[in-house]
Amino acid sequence: MKPGKKTLGILTVIVILAVYTACFGLGKDIKGAGDMRFGIDIRGGVEAVFEPVGLDRNPAPNEIEAARNIIETRLDDKNITDREVTTDNEKGYVIVRFPWKSDEKDFKPEAAIAELGDMANLTFRDESGTVMLEGRDISTSRPVEYSDQTGIKKYEVELQFTKDGADKFADATGKLVGQPMGIYMDEELISNPVVQDKITGGNAVINGMESYASAKSLSDKINAGALPYAMETKNFSTISPSLGSNALNIMVFSGVVAFFCICIFMIAMYRLPGMVACFGLILQTSIQLLAISIPQYTLTLPGIAGIILTIGMAVDANIIISERIGEELGNGVSLTEAVKRGYKRAFSSVLDGNLTSAIVAIILMFFGSGTMLSFGYTLLVGLIINLVVGVWFSRTVLLSIIREGRFHDLKWYKVKKNQKIYPIMKRKYIWFAISICMLLAGVLGFMKNGVSLDTQFTGGTTLKYEIEGAADVNSDAVAAKVSGETGRNVNVRLTKEDGLGKQFMVLTFAGQEGISPESQEYVTQILNGYQDGFTATLSETYAVQPYMGQKTLHNAVIAMVLAAVLITVYVWIRFSILSGLSAGVSAVIALIHDVLIVLCAFLIFAIPLNDAFVAVVLTIIGYSINDTIVIYDRIRENMNLHKCKNIDELVDTSVSQSLGRSLHTSLTTCISVLILVIASWHFGIQSIFEFSLPLLFGLVSGCFSSICVASVIWAMWKNAHKAESKKR
Repeated sequence: MKPGKKTLGILTVIVILAVYTACFGLGKDIKGAGDMRFGIDIRGGVEAVFEPVGLDRNPAPNEIEAARNIIETRLDDKNITDREVTTDNEKGYVIVRFPWKSDEKDFKPEAAIAELGDMANLTFRDESGTVMLEGRDISTSRPVEYSDQTGIKKYEVELQFTKDGADKFADATGKLVGQPMGIYMDEELISNPVVQDKITGGNAVINGMESYASAKSLSDKINAGALPYAMETKNFSTISPSLGSNALNIMVFSGVVAFFCICIFMIAMYRLPGMVACFGLILQTSIQLLAISIPQYTLTLPGIAGIILTIGMAVDANIIISERIGEELGNGVSLTEAVKRGYKRAFSSVLDGNLTSAIVAIILMFFGSGTMLSFGYTLLVGLIINLVVGVWFSRTVLLSIIREGRFHDLKWYKVKKNQKIYPIMKRKYIWFAISICMLLAGVLGFMKNGVSLDTQFTGGTTLKYEIEGAADVNSDAVAAKVSGETGRNVNVRLTKEDGLGKQFMVLTFAGQEGISPESQEYVTQILNGYQDGFTATLSETYAVQPYMGQKTLHNAVIAMVLAAVLITVYVWIRFSILSGLSAGVSAVIALIHDVLIVLCAFLIFAIPLNDAFVAVVLTIIGYSINDTIVIYDRIRENMNLHKCKNIDELVDTSVSQSLGRSLHTSLTTCISVLILVIASWHFGIQSIFEFSLPLLFGLVSGCFSSICVASVIWAMWKNAHKAESKKR
């Protein structure tokens, strides 16, 4: 598509259509932002307690964990990424909390639970009814669509068995060659395929499906039945949103205010290119919202973090480009040529920054579940959109406007001349001293407050109260009061059992040490003294395991380590002229620095570590590596242009040339987060405040580490290597 008046008109229509669709949707299949599936914290949802049935014993802990993992897999398959799945190992319960559907109007928990499907037991039987395999022997099942040699579409269900299941399946198929093997959900026959041959290796297919829908239906049933025993729901209730009913409106308002502040800044700093950047930002945000609303991915705090990060990177791409255009104009290049060169020379920075962040996103989607999966998806989609909209779209729009001949005056552009060079390397020990002081502040916070773990990591003891007079009760305020009085972290949630017409308040105290009867009585007194007309009567006490379990934490650690390794390898290859290994290791050291600063913020302000901590860390890793890559890209360019420069001078020049871009990008992103901090503090939304405040610290640290840590450590490494070489 060539730049010009016609192209500009087409792109304008595309933006208008994208905005309209994002706001209002198109029909039933394409849902807009108003019809998103919002998280439990924003809109509330359902709590269901699944109990084992048909067992003459208590289920073993490994069986309970297997049931929990399968339920989580099923939730992932349905794009329900905001949920809490925990267990009561003493009673064998699996407690599931998940948000309402976007189109839910009646808020009936029994109807919502049907979305999870039956929790029946799966068995494979011969014609006489003998059980050959059970659901526990299946690892995964998925539908497959393919075309045969004649072009006719075929549909199958692929099965993968556990190690023991593979042996059982090989033995069963060897005995049943030419005979049917019935697949039962409890006593219901759901499929009756004929065994063609003995199957070994732990993989099998069920063919002959009529359509992809029927293959998927069978696959879903097999996954649903891959439980170690049958389960049923005997207890369910409605959950009130933990952030308050007005939280979404406050976040939307904060986002709109932040957007206008960013646009004012961009236009004031970069004039016409800044206006084009805002135009592109509208399109990118609209497409990203549609990418969440159409497949009904749940939008919650980690998803919001992913949107913040990708919007920040979108602004970053346009700032890099605008700075480059200003440099070319300062060198006396013609306007059209300056725009073309600006985009061309900025592209490598934008590409490398997006690809390194995409590494993080892909790893999180591969290893992650729940919040990690949600964040990874949001981030990856935003990065893909950013490469198209942030580069091609804005370039085409800007060149189309210039071709009209109305904006040729340089007053419409920022012209950069006489770049001042700052002595970055000369002051390296000052930068290190600043980092040490920030980390020491975290140590002092640790000494004063300790490490506070939320119930999401520790599990705990749950007290369930039947309450009256709770119309205006703020769960965050109750949690703060109880926590302050007892000295223990506590999570508070309001629920309603519609069938009984009763309302409950559920308090979960972090830690596995339990809670004594005296302490329970003290908590009851605190609640009853909360406000006039409010009464609480203890109805049930039970222990729960952490819903961010060992598997989640284990996968998170693996994902972070693997991301660090792959980022190092990528930088090593892409920046070989910088002696890539040293550049990659320096970048990872900067990332570790930023993660520690985020941890320090949690310690200093005594914020409990929970899924918000995971979301903030993931955001900062993506943000910080993008910032570092831009600095590296300028160092690489200057090494090619000025091969005779020493390392310190090279870093000083490169960082100084990139300084405006780094500061402006951080400022625009910090504006968004700062507005969220102020709004959440003003309106008393504790959960958002405890997410956005450490994020603000992390953003500042990310900018600082890219300028004063990664580049400086790389230069010191290179200088030490050069000195060592001279000695030899």
